[in-house]
Amino acid sequence: MDQPEGADRQMMKALLLQNWDTARYIRLGLAVIFLITGIRSGETVALVAAAFLGAQAVFNVGCCGSSCSAPTRTTASRTTDVTYEEIK
Repeated sequence: MDQPEGADRQMMKALLLQNWDTARYIRLGLAVIFLITGIRSGETVALVAAAFLGAQAVFNVGCCGSSCSAPTRTTASRTTDVTYEEIK
């Protein structure tokens, strides 16, 4: 291992407790609503939806379009000059 165990815990703690944006709060709120509904009515589908949305909120993973991934940190930004040609 390159890092001591304490560094791994700090990194995981930062990953779970930071960068809470609106979408993450919405997922967490929906997970709580589905959890309460699933417990009260005994609906398995609501409990599965609660688990799915809760996991998305906790791990900050969202599905947009055809790709599902968590935001990643980049160390160096790559920029390229893009040239546009106007078509008439």
